[in-house]
Amino acid sequence: MLVTLMCALTAGAQAAGPQLPCDASTTFIYPPPGAIPTIAIWQGSDLEKSNWQPPSCTGWPATSRSKLIVTLAGSFHFDGAMDGLLTRIGAISTLKDILYWSATEKKWGRLSYDASALIGPNANDRRQDFSASDLVKGADLYYWENDTRTGSTIYRLRVSESSPLRAVISSDNVTTIRKFVFTLFKPGDLQSILFIQQLSLGTFGAYIITRTGNGTSALASGHEESYVNRADALYRKLAGVKTDQEPPAAR
Repeated sequence: MLVTLMCALTAGAQAAGPQLPCDASTTFIYPPPGAIPTIAIWQGSDLEKSNWQPPSCTGWPATSRSKLIVTLAGSFHFDGAMDGLLTRIGAISTLKDILYWSATEKKWGRLSYDASALIGPNANDRRQDFSASDLVKGADLYYWENDTRTGSTIYRLRVSESSPLRAVISSDNVTTIRKFVFTLFKPGDLQSILFIQQLSLGTFGAYIITRTGNGTSALASGHEESYVNRADALYRKLAGVKTDQEPPAAR
């Protein structure tokens, strides 16, 4: 698994930049169901050299700079409709049940201590998990997570596409993310986008792109394996795979 990952990282670093499934009509090649997801990493210096700019489908300013980008693409079987996958995404309270491989501690651990959907951008305004009917095009939703590494943070979910065949949902931190007294991410510096598309009856493709903004602290650098393993854990949750299934994406 690690060898496959490292090959993917090398290939990704040599490419002009992430190629996103922005357009439903454009063919995007996903690994087949059951195969290892394709993972790639781009450092900010690689992106600057290739003059890569975020496409408009990300909602990120074209002139914005990134310190790190991690992408994951995979496909899986799911017998239900898109609403069933949206329900899994909206189940914010289950984030505390997700396990991921900590490359630092060399063991499986929980992603968060607790998490809750919110009525608005206030950690005290908690509500039940989001349903598929909440994740409609144009929706701005908020959730709170007590991360096992960085503590309490409020995030915003923005739904830019939602149909029976395709959904695009972005996430960014509304509040500052700190480690002890040190600021790691200013608001909006930790962003991700999930693209889901039905490829055929009972088969869905998922693409996750995570990036750290230019204002990200140097203290949050050099942890590429953590970003990879967290993205893989969220993908496994979406795909209905045991999140601590061996082997992890990156040791």
